[in-house]
Amino acid sequence: MPHATPPGGGARARTAHGPPYCSPTVRPGLARARVDGAPPVGACEIAAGEADEELVPAPAHPWETPLLIVCVLVGALVAAALVHTVWTVTGSWACPAVAAACPPAVCWTARGLRYARERAESVKISPTQFPEAYRAVVTLSAAMGLPRPPEAYVRPTRARAAADAAAHRLRRYLVLSHELFGPDGRPRDPDALAFLVAHQIGHVAAGHTSFWRRVATLGAELVPGLGSALSRVAEYTADNHAYAHHPEGAHAVRLFAGGPELYTRVNMGEMADRARTDRGGSLLLYHLLSRRPSNTRRMAALRDRTRRGRVFL
Repeated sequence: MPHATPPGGGARARTAHGPPYCSPTVRPGLARARVDGAPPVGACEIAAGEADEELVPAPAHPWETPLLIVCVLVGALVAAALVHTVWTVTGSWACPAVAAACPPAVCWTARGLRYARERAESVKISPTQFPEAYRAVVTLSAAMGLPRPPEAYVRPTRARAAADAAAHRLRRYLVLSHELFGPDGRPRDPDALAFLVAHQIGHVAAGHTSFWRRVATLGAELVPGLGSALSRVAEYTADNHAYAHHPEGAHAVRLFAGGPELYTRVNMGEMADRARTDRGGSLLLYHLLSRRPSNTRRMAALRDRTRRGRVFL
């Protein structure tokens, strides 16, 4: 997972007036999904009419486009320098061609192996396995205008309760931590789960999982702080999508600070205030090198929607 929500610009997500989509509930404006094989639960049994649709803005962070352009330019310069160096050393265009093809090939292979790992090791979310999460994925994907919902998996991990979005070929998929679910397989916090799912689908809707975007910005990773800055603004943009579709779950960011057992004891307002008061050279360096917004800055951005998420200072 900003930020002000400036008028115009950015992706626009499609929602519809209607009842909440069961558990987790969605703010008024998000229609209930009819999911084959997943019977309605709780609030879904109350009403399920078709609804008029309207567009809800989910803007990108204002720094995303400028940083993406800079990263692509830097990536192009790095690729050109690599090709020129290899050609100068070898005197043949065959070796530079192979050198230029290697980064995309390695990236493609790594993405394929990552996707294969989830397919082979993780539990796939379906109407019969984690049905609440399945309904959230289907409904929020439709609300954000995706032609089809991404695949979703539950991964057993000891890492902090989080989620992830990735892609390979034309497949888009999400990975959720098992810590988001209780022993009975139901979400520990339905609103938090919906927000995290919306955040990851926001990455997909914003094009952050694109293969060519990743290849074009690989060179920027060689510049300290540049690639990580693009990653941070992408998190803010995904938070914009999540907040536009399920603001009731914004407290999900507390999971990253307190974990699934203690997050309810985390004072989000107090942590958000520290984003303004905490200072120091080492802290600034940490913010510049981190690939995700710090918990304090992210909480501050989600609490005050009139200000964009801080990327640098």
